[in-house]
Amino acid sequence: MALKFIEIKSNRKFTRRELLIGFTALLAVLVSFIFPQTAFGETFWLSFFLFAVFPALAAGYLLKEPLQNFGLTLGKPRIGIIFSITITLAFVLLNYFVVFHSKYAGQLAISPFIINSFSAFLAFEIFIALPLHFFWEFFFRGFVQLGFEKRMGIYSLPLAAVLQTLLFFRSSWIIIGLIFLSSAAAGLIARQSRSVLYSTLSMWIISVSLDIMIIRIIRQMAA
Repeated sequence: MALKFIEIKSNRKFTRRELLIGFTALLAVLVSFIFPQTAFGETFWLSFFLFAVFPALAAGYLLKEPLQNFGLTLGKPRIGIIFSITITLAFVLLNYFVVFHSKYAGQLAISPFIINSFSAFLAFEIFIALPLHFFWEFFFRGFVQLGFEKRMGIYSLPLAAVLQTLLFFRSSWIIIGLIFLSSAAAGLIARQSRSVLYSTLSMWIISVSLDIMIIRIIRQMAA
């Protein structure tokens, strides 16, 4: 009985691996509080460093683990595609309701320079929004969620979702709610597929569809 208690107590201690993941995640989030994450200018490159380069270096040089352990793999394609399609459709419908059938559409922000230019819209979604979603998914779903999964199990999913939502704490409550729900949904995709690629694609498509809806209602109001 005493030996069992000692074993359980020792299992509660964080390993070097978990401490490094936790320290890296905490440092990235703290820097993000100082420099709020947006999709424009220097903060794009800050996101690239904080959520892609920084954790990749930590995984490769400090943890000495392949990036496949953190979701950079095809994982389970069939499961990933099924969950991605299901969750994407659900969030497109949810966003449609929020934009066209609720009073909260005015609280959803969009960059003015992509509203009246299709080429600017396309360039933004492909060269800025898509990489940003990949950075976020690799960090929150891969590095944090999958990194802590062995220790925390399913609870690493809401942990990653809460951390990502904290980056948008200055936003309105409807945006915070949508960010948390989408982060949790992305975590489910990553957990089931063992990859961040499917959650990245799903979150990007949801983001693009939301931007299209916002542009449409802005144009309707301006007409």
